[in-house]
Amino acid sequence: MLIGIQGSGQLPHGGPDPGRYRAVAELAEELGYDSIWAGEHLSFHNPILDLGVALATFAAVTERILLGAGVVLLPLRHPSLVAKQAASLDVVSEGRLLLGLGVGGEGRGDFEAASVPRAERDARADEGIVALRRLLTERPASFTGRFYDFAGVSIEPAPFRAGGPPLLVGGRSEAALRRAGAHGDGWLPYMVSPRRFAAGVATVRDHAVAAGRDPDALEHVLVAFAHVDDDGELARERALEHLSQRYGMRFERHHVERLCIVGTPEECAARVREYAAAGVRHLSLNPAVEERWLVVQMERLHEVLAPVRETAA
Repeated sequence: MLIGIQGSGQLPHGGPDPGRYRAVAELAEELGYDSIWAGEHLSFHNPILDLGVALATFAAVTERILLGAGVVLLPLRHPSLVAKQAASLDVVSEGRLLLGLGVGGEGRGDFEAASVPRAERDARADEGIVALRRLLTERPASFTGRFYDFAGVSIEPAPFRAGGPPLLVGGRSEAALRRAGAHGDGWLPYMVSPRRFAAGVATVRDHAVAAGRDPDALEHVLVAFAHVDDDGELARERALEHLSQRYGMRFERHHVERLCIVGTPEECAARVREYAAAGVRHLSLNPAVEERWLVVQMERLHEVLAPVRETAA
């Protein structure tokens, strides 16, 4: 199992010192994390750095760690713009990009800002991922669809990695599972229990088979909110408070218990083993913590979970 860390996401308490992004990336690589991730919103109720800027910053100060886009909101942008940014990030990082793709939906502001009807998000994502794959692998590339229509387009420079970065499809809906199996290189959900993850993997594999693709070639990645503390009750209370502030809604205790990696070191390690048994092969930890405690959580989570990844089923 690979273990990553969220380096750029929503900031419920306002923007951090600009140097924080460089420092977090350097620390993640120094500690031995396998990947560092950035999230995306265009216009949301919390500040968040542009995903491409965050990943470029991470790339500039690291050499080994994988760079995860978790996730690009594909319906908000033309596939050619996503392809250009992704290819460039892959070049400057020498093939370290993992390209997560989602449809969004947590906030209407993203779609209003981009003048994209929210009701079209799944249809745009279905077309967009096919068009994006062509733009990353074919020079020149052409595509004709309901939303996107282009011919003879070459994105240069080409991605560093042959075939382009892996396309990991985010989401928990039936449409997302179908998209992951039929068109993606893997599945990238968040806020799912081990049981639901295992069921999702099975469905994604079925869709891959139906599309004539090799299901064993797909990667299965999970984004999970995490908070570890010797006092398990304190960890749960802090995670609950943070997530409620982050999403502008009241999270309940059962959400934290069922969908997050939270508690004592022993409880967190046990939950990661559950996810490994459910089919998680790459785990992206999103610390459910105030900004001032981020570094502490990065260090503690790696200390607790690095040994688990070596023995996870």
